[in-house]
Amino acid sequence: MLERDFLEFINENRLFGSADRVLLAVSGGLDSMVMTHLFHQIRQPIAIAHVNFGLRGDDSDGDARFVQNKAQQYGVPFHLTHFDTVAEAHKRGISIQMVARDLRYDWFAQLVQQEGYACVATAHHQNDVLETLLLNLVRGTGLAGLHGIAIRQNNLIRPLWFATRDELEIYAQEQGLQWREDSSNAEDKYVRNRLRHHVVPVLMSMNPSLFKTLPQTIGKLRAAETLMREELERSWQNVARISDDRVLLASDALQNLTEPVFRLAEWLKPYGFSIDQTAQMWQALRHQPGQVFQSATHRITHEREGLLLTPLSESADYYLTLDRLPDEPLDVEGRFSLTFNGFEKPTDFRPPTDAATVCFDADRLHWPLTIRPWQQGDRFRPLGLNGHKLVSDLLNDQKVSRPDRERTAVLLSDNQIAWVIGRRLDHRFRVTAETKRIVQVSMQ
Repeated sequence: MLERDFLEFINENRLFGSADRVLLAVSGGLDSMVMTHLFHQIRQPIAIAHVNFGLRGDDSDGDARFVQNKAQQYGVPFHLTHFDTVAEAHKRGISIQMVARDLRYDWFAQLVQQEGYACVATAHHQNDVLETLLLNLVRGTGLAGLHGIAIRQNNLIRPLWFATRDELEIYAQEQGLQWREDSSNAEDKYVRNRLRHHVVPVLMSMNPSLFKTLPQTIGKLRAAETLMREELERSWQNVARISDDRVLLASDALQNLTEPVFRLAEWLKPYGFSIDQTAQMWQALRHQPGQVFQSATHRITHEREGLLLTPLSESADYYLTLDRLPDEPLDVEGRFSLTFNGFEKPTDFRPPTDAATVCFDADRLHWPLTIRPWQQGDRFRPLGLNGHKLVSDLLNDQKVSRPDRERTAVLLSDNQIAWVIGRRLDHRFRVTAETKRIVQVSMQ
């Protein structure tokens, strides 16, 4: 019965082909020994991999020998590795369970690449699915966490997903299979064990058909998540204004959405923002612009039009000098480029109206010229004004966003700002009636 269900489950979910070599993750416990036996029964090409985490002394070494002997009995390739799991957990600053999981899956991935296996099979079953669902629920989760354990994740498969542990144990006894008992499974040291020993039995007493209804419940949750993702994508298209490496989430469009905080949290999760931050962003939209939220890689700035998402700028620490007019466009740290052109002043000269292009009186420029990021305290004399002005005040007046402020640079002649690049020419370097030669600079 179990063999038939096993084969039907594999075929229904198209987990692998009949000629594929499958790498089995085998601990030596009941679940993995049943899985190994089932693969042997259907004559699937397999290899066995075992990880000795060194957590139980002689028992861990005994598990490794047991699994190796079984691989020899089945006549299949055997892979073994050892880890100092405790030392690695201290080194990484995470729990032993988490580091053990990372270590074994990283090793499995290496074996797949080196040996050409089609996939890795683990012996997770319905009880594991339920325990993972409950564990995620306790820790706090969205719909994805309520799936429990997926049947397939890339090249990782769970061919026993359909079965309960009781069914596996009955089958093992019927087939006279041997396995190793992990003594730690009987302890309440780990949260998963406490769920297994104390919570699941209560749920089973409330609903004896729990494991029959669980796949249906998970199927409904997956369907609900699919619909949710489709709606999130649709509303993202309506809200997001994308330009190069920045995204503006328009406040007027956000205001018309249901559950805006949830949508923001889902949209911004890949950029490292937390649910608490997104709740604060939503509150910020009710107040004056200017508030900033930051993750490890990105920044959200509350602008007048909405929430502006940009990557964190790299350190703006550069200082370029020019001894003469460059023949080719000048790249400024990958942020923008400047094209220089010198010519005699034409009789019908008209100054450019676009702030991205300026014309200097060539005789007023003193070489070398310098290009650097603007700094707090920088002053210049804006074109058409008598007095001086702080560059910071100019940026405030022009309502320049924080990311664009960080990208703003200045061009200096004799340590005097001749141009706030792309924004305003200094009055002292303008073209006048007496100008004979012009240096024109355009920013791209």
